[in-house]
Amino acid sequence: MTHSLPVHPIIEREDLLERLGGRKGRAFSRSLRSKVHDGSRTLYRLMNPRLLFIKERIKKAEAGRVHLRGGITFKSRKLSRALHDSEEVICFLTTIGGQIDFEIKRMMRQGRLSEAFVMDALASVAVESVAEQFHRRMESTYSKNDKAPTLRFSPGYCDWPIGEQRKLFELFDSNTAGIELKDSCLMIPRKSISAVFGLYPFSGDFAHPPYNPCVDCTKTDCPSRRA
Repeated sequence: MTHSLPVHPIIEREDLLERLGGRKGRAFSRSLRSKVHDGSRTLYRLMNPRLLFIKERIKKAEAGRVHLRGGITFKSRKLSRALHDSEEVICFLTTIGGQIDFEIKRMMRQGRLSEAFVMDALASVAVESVAEQFHRRMESTYSKNDKAPTLRFSPGYCDWPIGEQRKLFELFDSNTAGIELKDSCLMIPRKSISAVFGLYPFSGDFAHPPYNPCVDCTKTDCPSRRA
């Protein structure tokens, strides 16, 4: 069964600064501060955030495969290792809507490239904040049942091929929160996220942190690194 949740994107200053390529703790220039202020007002006026999720039973997760009860199999060694101790997986789709894409394109056509760059960064931080809030909400919800979420994984990251996106979308049938999957497996609107995370037993002396593939990865300059 597909569930929906009301979502409220939040723009955190430090997250935006990192997205814009700045160093943590650095102050915005007067010009950039003005663009961020105006861009934020436009963003909140245009965006239409949505989030859908489903919970699926895991039949088996081993040898680079995650077999779901419904018959779908995800292929990724790192994902199967992350979900090895999980009995269930939560799959979700979220977006802030397509009007932001149109606004960024309009700015670029008008030659307002710096404003378009800031708007793109604002939108990226907004949709990422929705995904992070949802993850934390599920962590709070399932902690009452002595369960904890693994890290989030998305098709196209780590060793999970982006082509696996089609399998993820199959789980939602035709209800995909207005997100269209292109032949390239990229999503429209661009500011959308698809991801999964497992739910594993987490209680007392048996508690352990979730597997983090970034610890074993030598690509230390990866912008998505979680280590």
